[in-house]
Amino acid sequence: MLDRQDKTTILVPPGVTFPTKVALEIKLLNARKAPFPRVGCEINRNPIDIQWRGSAAYIRVKSGSGLLGIDEDSVTGEQPTLDPLEYINEFRGELMGLELRGCLHQGESQTLAAKIAERLPLPPFVAYVLRFGAFDLNQFIDLTPDFRLRIVYPIYVTDNHLQTKEIKGVETVYYEIVADQKDGRVRISEVTAAGTSSNGAGPEGLAKQFAPPFPRSFAYFRLLLKKNLTSADPITVAIILSSADRKHLDDATKELDSSTEASCRAITSPGASCIMFPALTGVNAEIRVKVNGKEAFARLGAQVNEVIRDSGSDDMPRSVQVRRLFDKRLVSIKGDSDSKDLLALILMPGDVISYL
Repeated sequence: MLDRQDKTTILVPPGVTFPTKVALEIKLLNARKAPFPRVGCEINRNPIDIQWRGSAAYIRVKSGSGLLGIDEDSVTGEQPTLDPLEYINEFRGELMGLELRGCLHQGESQTLAAKIAERLPLPPFVAYVLRFGAFDLNQFIDLTPDFRLRIVYPIYVTDNHLQTKEIKGVETVYYEIVADQKDGRVRISEVTAAGTSSNGAGPEGLAKQFAPPFPRSFAYFRLLLKKNLTSADPITVAIILSSADRKHLDDATKELDSSTEASCRAITSPGASCIMFPALTGVNAEIRVKVNGKEAFARLGAQVNEVIRDSGSDDMPRSVQVRRLFDKRLVSIKGDSDSKDLLALILMPGDVISYL
């Protein structure tokens, strides 16, 4: 249910009573596999606490924090000052850190973040950040099977076998992201080239630039957009880091983030691989959804109205239905009668949209 609290829309999961004046508690069975430490795995980041009893996670969210929409402190009556976007991004970082502390096995933190986002009544953009991270703050996103990669390479005109700076067209290539079910690592492989667009000209005489192939082995992958501050014309370039373990991936990310140069030369962390794409190459992670029974893909952070528009509909739909995975089954989301809140809903992987 999409519940409107003042100016904030909350997506309320099945079985949850909302709004609530008391702390909200949920229990996630089998949230981790043994072996695991008996102590030292709690997260106490007000207003969310996570405690453990064996493999079960107990999540408690205090009321009056502002995280569950616009509310006020029940004791002081004051409006909360918590920034939901910044808070949930930091909370997600602590969840990911449980793997480095040995509290979770590799790959379990991503699954836990998705389950918590599914079970808590949160504004849709907060649930989205909890699951994928705040790209605007972090400037990176972890690549999982929820996505496919869409890479648009520029094609330059050649003159006497020498490449010029004139772009004559582009070539689009799609890559699928396949999971290793054991630990959350993935492998990236090319699906198909979508063809070449060269403003009416054929591919003859055009010089194409392609990034090196992705590693063949399973690994953790991270897409970063980095501005090259050492260049006279600082442009943003796409870089993909990978590693067989999260620690080396995090170390390499910190090295690149602290460097003024957007280059793989900034990476010294052992065990981390780096792919830097040519200038002006578009690299995007897209989520897979369904629109009126057909498979479709949407950019990160896209709303329902955007994917309907991209499917070829210019008119406002008369009726809209959105179904979302909950406990591995599709559940209809109920919104306002005029579909306004549904059309503004941020999409999640696996969403099924139907409209007339």
